[in-house]
Amino acid sequence: MAQSGLKSKKSLIKLLKKAFSGLSQCEEVELEKSYRLHGSKIKVPIHCHPLQINLPPDGKALHLYPESLTHAIDDNRDSHSFIVFDPETYYSEISGFFRIEEGEKLIIGSDDKERQKAFLNISSRSGDYVFSISNEEGHLIFRDYSPRSGSCISPMLKDKKMVKVATWRGKKLKRLLKIFGGEITTLAEKEALSLLRDVNRVLADEAFREKDESSNPGGVIRLPDTMTPFIIGDLHGKVDNLLVVLSQNGFLEALEQGTACLVMLGDAVHCEEEGRYHEMEDSILIMDVILRLKQQFPEQVFYLRGNHDSFSDEIAKGGVAQGLLWKKTLNKTRGKEYRKEIERFYDLLPYAAYSKDMICCHAAPPTSKVTLETLINIKRHAGLIKELNQNRLQKASRPGGYNKRDVKRFRKVFDLPADTPVIVGHTPVNTDDTLWTNVGEIENHYVVYGGNNDWVGVMSGIGDKMYPLIYPVEPLLDYINQLSDSP
Repeated sequence: MAQSGLKSKKSLIKLLKKAFSGLSQCEEVELEKSYRLHGSKIKVPIHCHPLQINLPPDGKALHLYPESLTHAIDDNRDSHSFIVFDPETYYSEISGFFRIEEGEKLIIGSDDKERQKAFLNISSRSGDYVFSISNEEGHLIFRDYSPRSGSCISPMLKDKKMVKVATWRGKKLKRLLKIFGGEITTLAEKEALSLLRDVNRVLADEAFREKDESSNPGGVIRLPDTMTPFIIGDLHGKVDNLLVVLSQNGFLEALEQGTACLVMLGDAVHCEEEGRYHEMEDSILIMDVILRLKQQFPEQVFYLRGNHDSFSDEIAKGGVAQGLLWKKTLNKTRGKEYRKEIERFYDLLPYAAYSKDMICCHAAPPTSKVTLETLINIKRHAGLIKELNQNRLQKASRPGGYNKRDVKRFRKVFDLPADTPVIVGHTPVNTDDTLWTNVGEIENHYVVYGGNNDWVGVMSGIGDKMYPLIYPVEPLLDYINQLSDSP
């Protein structure tokens, strides 16, 4: 045992020496103007200003910005995380980016070429060119691995460029404020009832849903191929998390232009934080926000039914009967008429959505053999509803859960390729993260959960594929409402 421990210690020391070897050989540079690298590396002290990187052979520009929430929320908060993106697409469309947190390295030209091409639009002419960015102990370390072609790093010191990301997001926040009527707050009883009735009229004849055999809205949404889907998991009252997504990337602009659709995987209500299971105020507010979004974007915003979208006495957490408490709260604060209308809202909701790029539902693909026709007529099949809404991944302790075979069969129901992403919520893998890939060792099987306190994940179409994107949670609700007082 002692021998094994000694070997492990020596291996660790060797690994650390290898990891940090060469840092002393790094030239430290205060970037005040452009700096060209040819097969060398430099160390730059971290500052708040962004940098531009030009890569060979055609000078492709990438931007590296401090990921600060900060310019919009709190000027005194320093960020030690950076994002790298293509400025040609980042500000104008739904696009990807790479995050470099403290202690991490991004290698451009690495094995992840497919994602780098999709996110950064790296030209195939770059060939085997490799460039790396490390974020280490208060410094950014840039390394160019090509002595022939060379790259260039430049500081972006002009005021507009220094705050461009913050300004871009600030404009989105103001547009959100306008969408929600000048303030994002719990609606008055009459206004809330009017909004809910309006949304229920939309759901009764919702776009992209085939009617079932009873001429009611069917259980499935077939999203148009012309729309880019982006998908959020269970929010559980986290209004800020939803606002973060809507104010990031090109999501809001694409909704406004009708080129993208937001799919929420249900369970927007009922707090999941220990000690707060009984709180319903955030559930009321987030439903007002979601209903307003549906009213504003009836053919771009979709909400799938989750197991918490119910007044059932089976919905409970930590000994709190959340389903019954939700019903009691709405009766008291909004009146029985509103509560009945919410019941109708639940009854009108779809259970699954798909496009050429993905399939999603709240909890799980069915373990039983079904057809698309069966899913459309899901209200005739109570057991199927329970599977899509409540089942979880198969484990030794859960033999009735779904498995790889069920995911594969689910794709066949929609006549989609074997590598089509299947996206569910309902079962976060751990409490630290928000989005998980290849869950259960099932390729292209994703779990996305929107109720994390620190991060919110989104599965989004970029190009012709779905990719996971993750954003830091910010206290946007209070900040946005403060904008209503500014000129």
